[in-house]
Amino acid sequence: MPDPLLLVEDLAVAYDGAVQALRGVALRVDPGSVVAVLGSNGAGKTTLLRAISRSLGDVGGSVTAGRISFAGQDLARRDASWAVRAGLVQVPEGRRIFRDLTVEENLRAGGYTVRDARARREATDRVLDLFPILAERSHQRGGLLSGGQQQMLAMGRALMASPKLLLLDEPSLGLAPQLVEQIGDIIEQIHAQGTSVLLIEQNAAMGLRVADRAYVLEVGAVTAEGASAELAGTDDIRNRYLGVSTTSPTRTTHEDAPVDVPVHLQRTSGARAERLRVEDVTVRFGGITALSGVSFTIEPGTIHALIGPNGAGKSTCINVLGGAYRATSGTVHYGDAEVTALPSHRIADLGVARTFQNISLSLEATVEDNLLVGRHRVMRTGASAQTLRLPHARKEERTERTAVRRIASLLGIEQLLGRAVHTLSYGDRKRVEMGRALAAEPTLLLLDEPVAGMTHGESQVMADVIRAAQQELGLSILLVEHDMPFVMGLAEQITVLDFGKRIAEGPPDHVQRDPEVLRAYLGSAAA
Repeated sequence: MPDPLLLVEDLAVAYDGAVQALRGVALRVDPGSVVAVLGSNGAGKTTLLRAISRSLGDVGGSVTAGRISFAGQDLARRDASWAVRAGLVQVPEGRRIFRDLTVEENLRAGGYTVRDARARREATDRVLDLFPILAERSHQRGGLLSGGQQQMLAMGRALMASPKLLLLDEPSLGLAPQLVEQIGDIIEQIHAQGTSVLLIEQNAAMGLRVADRAYVLEVGAVTAEGASAELAGTDDIRNRYLGVSTTSPTRTTHEDAPVDVPVHLQRTSGARAERLRVEDVTVRFGGITALSGVSFTIEPGTIHALIGPNGAGKSTCINVLGGAYRATSGTVHYGDAEVTALPSHRIADLGVARTFQNISLSLEATVEDNLLVGRHRVMRTGASAQTLRLPHARKEERTERTAVRRIASLLGIEQLLGRAVHTLSYGDRKRVEMGRALAAEPTLLLLDEPVAGMTHGESQVMADVIRAAQQELGLSILLVEHDMPFVMGLAEQITVLDFGKRIAEGPPDHVQRDPEVLRAYLGSAAA
């Protein structure tokens, strides 16, 4: 075998000297290859790239064991600037371009370390050949580009340094469906031009299509590796990304025994779950169609999952249901009320609560105060009475704090009530956000990636909590989640989106084996 371009040996990484993010990770990237690292949110993929690119220290991380070498050089004694000059360049997650600089200025910044004028001109020609739209928008500020164009600019800026190895962190994340395939094609072109690529991806279909070899990372450790074509067809990978072999003790039906929980939640009103009807909803952003004629129904008191690869349109759909986005056409009804054009606070008044993919909490406030925010929908005392601390306001506050403690106990965060949110781990913050949504006593709960970033054990606990809350409050739940074993063990009905369209619907055992679902997640060969 040739000497590897990149070699990671028995790598361990910790944050703040305590939180273990990676343990015993080993991988190699040979010259002229594309290697994919797959895994769900929180698996440690971004931490791995930070360790390789020498940027761990910026976020409080450090390598505690193992070795990383690039082109035969031990990176332990090298900093990020040396790595870039040596040909190791990263495109970070989230398209972190210079928003106030023009496209041309962003590209010039990427070639800053290249001293040879001819090499810079050749790099510019290469980038504009790969991304013609950047030539058309050369004098436009980066912040005014679309999401897909910003991703192209971020990749183009990295290519200006003529890297030997390009590190790509979730290049398809958050892109409109039509652009995901295009990004995969561009990665193949970059590889064909002689640049090796280490690709971090949740989109298994795209990652396995463009890569020669793949590694699966789970909770900081490599759990599978091999040739991409072989991994795509294994039961192990199908289970990880589609939950095909899952048998979960948390999965129940209406006829099964209820989940045994020590805490019982109570409603302050007789509100009941209604049927949610999504009918022929289409959403367009400019010339891009994010959802196209999507329809599904959530029956009262059931758990319904909405799944699909990155860019399938899941977040767009849940944002329409919660009132953050407006549908271009189609209707959404919750019971007898049409919510299609209602603002988000009016939808919340109907009993709809949600969590967010990116945690949205008051970081400086305590856990208890964050949960109390959710109680405002059911509180009767006005702001003036609360400010003046009138007797009836103080009495209601005591009642609400009792309700908050019951929710915290259900979620296993009662001991954290007095702590500021910014001091909590990611998994605990996810539980706080779930608690805030439950505090509003919803009849319909929209959960956007509720276990993203959690360990397997934490995910199992969250599954029990969701089922318990659903049974205690008679909730309807719409679940958007990438963790397929979690989804398959919890949902009673599943709708599958791909490229903004519904491609399958039915109970878990039906969609797990649907050829279109297999193609969307794992590629045509697996299907």
